[in-house]
Amino acid sequence: MGSDEKNEGQAYDEGAHPSSVSLLSSRHTVTALLFLALALRVAAVAINPPGSAMYSDMANYAGIADKILNGDWRASHFLPAIGFSLIVAAFKRVFTNWSAALAFYHVVISTITVWLVWKTSTRAFGEKVGVLSLALAAVHVPWIALAAVTLSETTFTFQMAVLAWASLEIVERPSVRWAAIWGLMFVTGFWVKGTHAFLGPMFLLGVLVWRRWSRDTLVKVAVPISAIVGAGMILHGILSYETTGTFRLSAAAGGLNFVEGKCPSKLNYDPTGSRWLSPVYLQLGITTAKMWDRPFTDSGYFMKEGLKCIGRDPFVLVQSFESIPFLFVGNYLWPATQSSVAPQVRLYELVSGPFLMAGVALWLLARWPWRREQWGELLVWAAPLAALCLCVYVFKSEIRFRVPFDVWFIPMAFAGWVSKISGR
Repeated sequence: MGSDEKNEGQAYDEGAHPSSVSLLSSRHTVTALLFLALALRVAAVAINPPGSAMYSDMANYAGIADKILNGDWRASHFLPAIGFSLIVAAFKRVFTNWSAALAFYHVVISTITVWLVWKTSTRAFGEKVGVLSLALAAVHVPWIALAAVTLSETTFTFQMAVLAWASLEIVERPSVRWAAIWGLMFVTGFWVKGTHAFLGPMFLLGVLVWRRWSRDTLVKVAVPISAIVGAGMILHGILSYETTGTFRLSAAAGGLNFVEGKCPSKLNYDPTGSRWLSPVYLQLGITTAKMWDRPFTDSGYFMKEGLKCIGRDPFVLVQSFESIPFLFVGNYLWPATQSSVAPQVRLYELVSGPFLMAGVALWLLARWPWRREQWGELLVWAAPLAALCLCVYVFKSEIRFRVPFDVWFIPMAFAGWVSKISGR
């Protein structure tokens, strides 16, 4: 009897005082955090509807959308990625209050992004990291702030979240279906933003080498991804050719971004009256101006000018490494820095940037030396980091470039910190 009473007492204590792990894995905790994510995004778009702040990039997207609806296509429409302007045009065509409709769309896909971060991180790193990632994703200020403006990052972040889940599927149990989804998210992301450009070849080549170019991998992974990405890029070329007379596989801003990163001029003008100054250089006070004699859409010309700048000052190839820490620190998220909550956003970034950067570094160190059996995990998580770092090294950098990649960096950071704290 005494022994039974003791056992019953122990069972009662365990139920009354659940461990931190059981609290983190609780369905109620997950539900509450997802509801919090939804509520914060609803509040953000209610306070600042996407159509209420129309200046700079936001006005440009809306202006391109208006011209598209009027049948007035121009080469400059393809300077930024055309995809988000097409989305805005669709909302303007279908809805009388396009701003409210876009707000609803942003709230839904941003909340789904949070859910995908939780699912992906839980599957990869376990329940503790999963719920910690969910908690940060739910309150992640950049995602909330960008949901309330007419910018492409919310859509692109959602696409990267789906891409992250598809990467896990391909690595763990490759199939034509998930390869097709991966290819679709990659190429539509290329239409919307494009800062993930290097991830495609890195991931695909990495999988093929890891699987030793097996026929199964070629058929189930390489062919579907290549076919869908190729079709999407050709479709982009056809659209640009039919509307402007120039065949473009992607946005035309690459050359101008290359000049920004490699030449002294940061405040650039072209003969059409366009002006280009990235927020990071404005915040750093680097505003050397130059008037160019060719339009910004002449990407090939600007690529050549960037190479000339490297020839005149080869040290810029060393200096360009500063673009990598700029993803996390040294500048603030635009356009949130011009909002009424700018001080709070800056404070959040002063904490979250170093937290993510250090956590990702800890994740990488915990897996060193990298062995072949770890290639699958590295392809899913480290390849996006490498692709983004290469992108900003070649072109330019700012925190807004990193924000969509936080679908990978948030789980990596928590996995790194948990591993460090637990001593594993």
